[in-house]
Amino acid sequence: MNSPHLQEEEIQQYALMNNNFPPALESHLESCAECLAEVENYRLLFSGLGQQTPPVFDFDLAAAVMTQLPQGHSKRSADNFIAGFLVIFSIGCIALPLYFFRKGIASLFIDIPPFFIYAIVISTSLILVTKMLSLYKKYQHQMRFLNFN
Repeated sequence: MNSPHLQEEEIQQYALMNNNFPPALESHLESCAECLAEVENYRLLFSGLGQQTPPVFDFDLAAAVMTQLPQGHSKRSADNFIAGFLVIFSIGCIALPLYFFRKGIASLFIDIPPFFIYAIVISTSLILVTKMLSLYKKYQHQMRFLNFN
C-alpha cells in the first residue's frame, strides 16, 4: 500500500457523512483495514453521543443567574445622550438646508428629463432593498448561530 493513512479530520468527516468524499480517499478506505476500523469506531462513538439524553439541571438556572446580575439604573447613560445628540444633529444638518433652500432645490430638477429621475429613484430603491435584505439575512444567520450554541 503506497498511499498514506487518512488524517483524523478526514476519518471523522467520512464517519459523519459518506457523500461528497474524494474518490482517492474512498479507494484508500476500501483497501485499508486500519482506517476503516477507525471510521467504524467514530461511527460507534457518534451514535452513542446521539443517544445520550441532554443534561438537565436540578435547580432553576435562570433564577440563580438573575439574582447575580446588577440591577439596572434608571438614570440615562452618556451613550444614550450622545446617540440622541447625533440623531438630532443629523436631522438638523439635513432638514435645515432643505427648508432654507427649498425653492432652489425644486428648480434643480426642472430641466432633468423624467426618465433620469425615474432611473435614479428606481436604482436607489433597489440598492436600499438589497442592502436591507442582506442585513436581515445576516441578522437571521447570527440569531441561528446564537440559538444553536
